[in-house]
Amino acid sequence: MTTILLTLVSLGTLGISHIAGMSDARLEAGEGRRAKGEVRYAMRDARCGMGPVPQTPDPRPQTPDSAPSTFLSGGDVSEIPQIEDEGGKFYWKGKQEDPFVIMRKARWNWVRFRIWNQPRDGYCDVAHTLALAKRAAAQGLQISLDFHYSDWWADPAKQNKPSAWKDLSFAALTKEVYRFTHDTVRAMIAQGTPPNMVQVGNEIIGGMLWPEGKVNSNEPESWKRFAVLLKAGLRAVRDAEKGIGENGESSENGESSENGPEQPSQFSPSSPPSRVLTMLHIDRGGDNTASVWWLDHVVKEGVEFDCIGQSYYPFWHGTLAQLEFNLNDLARRYGKDVYVVETAYPWTMDHKRRSLMNEKDKLTPGFPATPEGQAAFLKKVTEILKAVPGGRGKGLLYWAPTYLLTPKNKDRYPYENLATFDTSGRALPAVRELGVRR
Repeated sequence: MTTILLTLVSLGTLGISHIAGMSDARLEAGEGRRAKGEVRYAMRDARCGMGPVPQTPDPRPQTPDSAPSTFLSGGDVSEIPQIEDEGGKFYWKGKQEDPFVIMRKARWNWVRFRIWNQPRDGYCDVAHTLALAKRAAAQGLQISLDFHYSDWWADPAKQNKPSAWKDLSFAALTKEVYRFTHDTVRAMIAQGTPPNMVQVGNEIIGGMLWPEGKVNSNEPESWKRFAVLLKAGLRAVRDAEKGIGENGESSENGESSENGPEQPSQFSPSSPPSRVLTMLHIDRGGDNTASVWWLDHVVKEGVEFDCIGQSYYPFWHGTLAQLEFNLNDLARRYGKDVYVVETAYPWTMDHKRRSLMNEKDKLTPGFPATPEGQAAFLKKVTEILKAVPGGRGKGLLYWAPTYLLTPKNKDRYPYENLATFDTSGRALPAVRELGVRR
């Protein structure tokens, strides 16, 4: 299989003209993510606006009753098949274990899987996602799906359409967003592993499916196009959950799709899967001005969704105090639950390696780059989430906790010092810290 070579490069600005029009939030280039021979992240200073908290919340749709009562905690572990194929192994208390068994023993209760349409290295497609979902469900983990709507990494720096969709009209593109989302969620439900949550897009501060879905504050029509695409994906989740297709017909008739004929659901009519939550995900964890600006636009376009997801990498996205302010304000302002669905922190700094985060001045004061410092950082982020007013801080996902160096690629990953397993695959204290306490 093709491997992923992660490199650091400097990125220019995101290229969205609305940036220049914002008084306090000069949004800089988003992170170019995890690409072979391309971008992993852009090291940049996060400039985080600190707008005032409103006296009263806006009268906007509230989070549904199906929101989880238990705090959700775990990680995006989409890389596991690749790591295992390359000979990577995971250890818990000195014993080699299946990584999902380790998650259960550490008391994780949540994982996320990213989905690419036709990935260049073969991983993170629908087939791999379905297989991972079975392994996660077998250990009692809840599952979130993260649609990139791309063949490779989609992030603030790039939101490239899948190659199979590049020449479609806007109407046809909208239909494909619906179909791909619907078919994937239906396949998850049919095999007995319904997702508890679905992200429609990944870090979509600048829109998605560029150029059609790219947003620009100077072009109101760009927000309308973006909203059409979002609504197609969100509606697909609801229809898939109900077992109906785009035109309202039952989707339980075994008609073939790109995932093959749908299999009979393991759920009986008397015990359907619980309601699937929908999330919109941006990468402005410590930037309140930018977060409010973006969400106000989306709400104005009538986009209906359940919860707000943020990425928060402290070396790019501001201080812990700014994260706390932002989450508290968003929960009050929009009446929705909030999650941190991507975060990471180094457990070591080794300048002999091309590690992603090797700059001591980027560390958060009080949290050294040690196994204990990494765990303490996660404890603090969890405390911030649990203290969000009204109990609206609902969950935390660590990005790529299982991204190990492997026998086939010992020098490949600059991300390895941010994983929650050491270079030999042994669980670090952060693995236990991500577990849910009773």
